[in-house]
This record gives sequence, C-alpha cells and structure tokens, in this order.
Amino acid sequence: MWPFSSAYPEVRIGDILDEYDYIIVGGGTAGCVLANRLSQSPDITVLLVERGPLADSWASRVPLLSSDFASDGSRSQTRVSEYQPEIGRSINLCTGSVLGGTSRINQMIYIRGLEKEYDMWKEQTGCKGWGWDDVSTLFKKSENALGGGTENVDQEVHGTTGEWCNQDLSNLHFHSFNKIVSACSDIGLPFISDINSHKERSLGIAKLAFTRDKDQHRHSTYRAFLPKDLVLQRQHNLHIATNIIVENLQIEQDNSVNGRPYRARGVHLVTRTSGGKMPKRKAVQTRNEIILCAGPFGSPHVLMLSGIGPADHLKEHNIDLVKDLPAVGSNLQDHFGVAVSYRVSMGDSLLVIEKRPWVFLIELFRYLLFGTGVLLAPVLQLAIFASSLLLDARGMPIVNEKSAERDTLPDIEILPLAYDSSDQPFDKSQGVFSLLNVLLNPKSSGTVRLSSADPQAPLHIDPRYLSDPADLIPLRASLRLSQCIVANMRLHGYAIKDWQGPQGDDDMALDKFIKKRNRTAYHYSSTCRMALTEDAAGGGGVVDEELKVFGVLGLRVADSSVFPWVLRTHLQAPTVCVAEKCAEMVLNENKNKKKVGRLVD
Repeated sequence: MWPFSSAYPEVRIGDILDEYDYIIVGGGTAGCVLANRLSQSPDITVLLVERGPLADSWASRVPLLSSDFASDGSRSQTRVSEYQPEIGRSINLCTGSVLGGTSRINQMIYIRGLEKEYDMWKEQTGCKGWGWDDVSTLFKKSENALGGGTENVDQEVHGTTGEWCNQDLSNLHFHSFNKIVSACSDIGLPFISDINSHKERSLGIAKLAFTRDKDQHRHSTYRAFLPKDLVLQRQHNLHIATNIIVENLQIEQDNSVNGRPYRARGVHLVTRTSGGKMPKRKAVQTRNEIILCAGPFGSPHVLMLSGIGPADHLKEHNIDLVKDLPAVGSNLQDHFGVAVSYRVSMGDSLLVIEKRPWVFLIELFRYLLFGTGVLLAPVLQLAIFASSLLLDARGMPIVNEKSAERDTLPDIEILPLAYDSSDQPFDKSQGVFSLLNVLLNPKSSGTVRLSSADPQAPLHIDPRYLSDPADLIPLRASLRLSQCIVANMRLHGYAIKDWQGPQGDDDMALDKFIKKRNRTAYHYSSTCRMALTEDAAGGGGVVDEELKVFGVLGLRVADSSVFPWVLRTHLQAPTVCVAEKCAEMVLNENKNKKKVGRLVD
C-alpha cells in the first residue's frame, strides 16, 4: 500500500484501484455516512469520490465563520436558476462542494421532522420501510445528543452513542429571541423545548438543536463519520478521492433480472484542474454497486450524462439512451422563503461584529477560551411552526384541540434571525432583525436539465417558484402571523422599527411583497424521487423503496433527491437517515449473497 503523509489520507487519481466492491459518487452529507458504514468490514472495499476539496481549515470548523454567508465560498457551489417569471428574477442556488457537502456550510440545524409525515411517505407512496417506526431507530443510531451529560438527555427520544453530535444553546443570545418567545406565548404559540420529541406538540415556537460537538466546533458529517484517525485505520479498504468529477457511469446490458436489463459496472473519473494543467482520467469498476450521493442537482446530472433520464431530453444532447426514466431531474422542490426585516439596536444584531471590529475580537476570545458567544452562530436559535388552516383572517392562531396534537402538520415555518434574512444587499448602518417566512409544503415543482453533454457545463435548474398559485395562500397567512408576533414584541417593550415589510395586509399587498422579498431556503429535493413505479403518468419515480434505480442493476441513489416530496423540516438530519437506511439495506443484501454463495459451494 502507498505511504500516507501526516495529512488527511486522501488518494490521488493515479492511486485509485481498478476495482472496488462499492463506489460512492459524492462525499457530501449522505456520502460520508455511507462511506463510514460500508467500510466497517475490512473485507469490503469502498471508493468515495467527491468533486470538491477537503478544505479543512481552522475557520471551516468555527460555526459562524464556516457558514456559507460568512465564508469565502471555497466550500460552496453557487448556481444561478433559470429566470423565475412569478418573481421576476433568477435566484442563486447554493450547495456544499467539499468533503461533507452542505453539512460544512449550512446553519447546522438538526430537526428530524414529524412522525406523521414519514407515515404518509410510506402510505401515500406504497413504499415499505419508510414509516416512522421503520426509520426512528436510524436517527438515534447516528446521533450523539449532548445536553450537559447523558443524564440530561431523554434517551427514549435521542441517541447518545452515535458519531454525530448535536446540542442547543444553553441560553438564548440577543434580547429579541427572549421577546419573541413571550410574544408567541401570548398569541397561543407555546414554547417547545425539543422539536424532535414525540412528547411535544408540533405547532409552537421551538428551540433548535445544532450539529456542534463538545468543543463547540461545527460537526459536519465529514468530521463525524470520516475523521482522520478512522480513515487511517481503514486505509486498506476505504479510499477517499477529492477534486474529482464523475463524467458518467459505465452501463452494460444485463438480462439476468426481469425489469432491469442494464447493470452499472463502473465510473469514468476526471480530475478538476486549474492553471492550464491537463486533466487526468481513470475508469474504475465495481464488483457490487454504485451509489449516487451527489445531491438533488448532482445525482440527476450523473444519471442523465449516463443515458438514464427523459429520452427526448437526452436525445437533444446526443446522449445514447440507456433507460427512459422521465422522473430523473423532475419534481424539484424547495422551501421558498419571504423575508420581513426590521431595524433594532446594533448591539442586538449580528451586524455588531461587522461594524465594530473590537466586538469581533472580544467574541473571538470568548469562543477560544470558553466556547461561547456569537461565533457559535446564534443568528438563528428558534423556529416557529404553524398551520395556515389554524390561523384566523388576522393571522392569529386558533387555539383548539387540533392545535395541540402532535399529528397536526405545519405548512409554515417562521425563522427569526438577528440579521437580514433576504438574499439581497442591504444598508448595514443600523441593526437588523428579520423573520423568514418559509413555505413548508409547496405545490410548485420544477426541473433539473442538462445544458450540454459536457459534465462540467452548468445545469439548467428551474425551481418554478410560485408556479402554483396555491402557494400564495399559506405565505399570506405566514406574513400576517409575523405581523401579529412583532406587534406583541412591541407590547413586551422591545424597540423594533418597521423597515422592509408589506405595505398593507390585504391579499394584493401581501402578494406584491411575496414576489419581491423572497429567497431559497436551500432545501432542494425530490429530483430522483422514490415511488413504487417508474410510470411518469402515475406520478412515478426514479428509485424504488430500496433506493435502486428503475431498470438498472447495481445502482442506487441515497441523498435528499429521493424524498417523494420536500419534507416539512430542515433536510440535514433526514438526509443522514436516508444514508443510514441505504447502508443497512446494502449490507444486509451483501450478507445474504455471501450466505447463498456458501450454500452453493
């Protein structure tokens, strides 16, 4: 075996073997988990390929400095959407492009989602194994909930022995967050201390948990599941290659299984280069399977480049058709957000560290010495979940038995931020507090399509925000609720001035504002969605309940692209759950093959 330096044990393209048991395409949020689980047995060889770099600097571990809005962009990939006619502009779509993926740049929020929605996933799609009882243990398997010691953690709800740490802020930072808790309580939105607990209601103002470790570092899936020591221990059977692009998959005919006449045999790799260097290429084979974990844009991209996707679209780009699968790159969904912003004192806004350098130095020392302060990224600490069906015409919550039930699904999330939550430049001369109104259950959906057969050409990504007018109804209700909350914050003595908000509360004024002050919530999903069949007319999908691509043996997808619809939650934890589920199915299948082989022998 080749020698490794004291640095993180990555492999170069020339060191990659010709064949592995499993090839994982994409070392993001899901890919890191899957690489850990599949390589646990020393008898199983695994190659993990990531298009981005390792980029493991000190700043990349500090929660605030590593988030996309505060970083240098070296760990991100920003794509510009197609023009969105309903909002009159294109939107910048951002994902992680680094080992660990979006878990390296996001707001670190750990929310699993509601039990009822997973049961709906199982019931409405007919896909067995995806109800809450099927997946709940997988959340606990990977989780290490830190709460001042395991004695303070409800172990009926949380795992405490997994690799992936999460914890909440012991105290709310910034006065605005305490005031908003009181304001919500006054209007019938109670405080939820643990949004992940089945013992709590689903509607109210919830304290958030964040993926930070005991040292208060960002705990991405890279840091949790592929730490240096583990990768060194497994260097004989786990190889991690960064800055490498998968050009396409090698697909061959295979009529051994009815309904799947093709088999994925390998991947064609090329190095990402700069400075005029010539790229290097290599073809790598798999003995068992290829698993796509390249995300809601990357996974359909690789499939289409490999001849798996909508036949007419592939023909446009002179790509030989392997499998006509219309749902590839279709059904794109995202949580659309609308930002209402207010002026507050500079000291009660994250802007204070931008405008007052001495404050940043103080906060830096607080973080280094005590693991506290603004560098923990307390710009976001709470989330308000509500149902537009349980709001009156003024936006006030209707308090009844249904509002207290855990099974009541929210369609609105309001995220209070000690910063401006729009994606547009703004005047930073005064402090800012904002409420991002997020549509949790959009009816609109869009597409991901090729612009070229060149793997490095940009994609055509069209989310089609607000293309279904029904999406305006809950957004209006959310804006009215936001106005009620702010009015109550003022009653509690909080000094907050109107700044960027609707000019009225009638439908026309609200719709005008919705189409002006909007943004993505970065929760892209469903472009390789799961379904019982591939039949597009029947709302078909790309993968079955075992995450296997229809029509192709030895090929699965395991990332947020497989969700049947965008879940009503933040997608980081559910994506890790999908990876855990995939690993479980792959390893069980591998074990059964070995048993059959022994019987045959």
